Amino acid sequence: MATYKEEAGAILQPGNQINRLSSYNTEGVFGWPGIEAFELIGFNKVTNKSGTKASFKTLDLTVPSPDRRPDDRVRDDRTTMVVQASSDRPAYIYGASIAIAQDLPAGGLATFPASPVTTDLQGTNGEVLLFGPSNGGAPFGVPTTQLTGLSAASASLPIGTPIGIAQGTSDTTNGNLPFWTSVTATIARADAADSMMYKVTADTTFKLFNVDAITDTSANGDGVFISDDASTEGKAAYILGRVNYLRPAAAVGWNDIQGFIDFASQIGGTDS
Repeated sequence: MATYKEEAGAILQPGNQINRLSSYNTEGVFGWPGIEAFELIGFNKVTNKSGTKASFKTLDLTVPSPDRRPDDRVRDDRTTMVVQASSDRPAYIYGASIAIAQDLPAGGLATFPASPVTTDLQGTNGEVLLFGPSNGGAPFGVPTTQLTGLSAASASLPIGTPIGIAQGTSDTTNGNLPFWTSVTATIARADAADSMMYKVTADTTFKLFNVDAITDTSANGDGVFISDDASTEGKAAYILGRVNYLRPAAAVGWNDIQGFIDFASQIGGTDS
């Protein structure tokens, strides 16, 4: 099978007919001239039981291959979720979302799969499941008063009791979108904490972290798992993550204009 090729996706122009951007190809769209918009969606399949939960505190997200032929899959799944960026073309992250998947047959709907395959995620009451950028394998945390816009790049779910996190539970970025909604007489950094995008200037991996609180900077939770009954039934908890970001478009180049220039070698050409 072929390996994933970075930044292989096209940047779609207005008028292209498409239902959803390809997370696998990191496909972008020109929604605003000069800016490329991206959406990455991935998952982590949790099948371990409580006895091994301590090994499941930091989790990578898989971005699945669009190839659906298991016997001849041309491209492997991407095993990490990476926001691509550079110092010349930074990424500005403006949204994140997290969910515990629930398959459609819930409620008796006659759809595929015929029997439910998802289950609730288990963990320690009072802890948190955090989705956000990785700091060398650890979470950055989300301080109450931020200086970098981490709130826009993070989403979290509280772990309760007795269920943990029920399938179908979801949440988005704390501030939904990092836009100003009010201004105080004297603007302090606390006023801007949830009104900034998170800027990265190098490829940045997004992970799932089990933490005691979203402000924590280490994966200090007890770990996540599924129930023994769910394991026996062959079910899994699917944790989903989505990140949205913007990048400046690539610099203008010869290919953007050469098709519109006449040359002396062309019929009717006048340029010398």
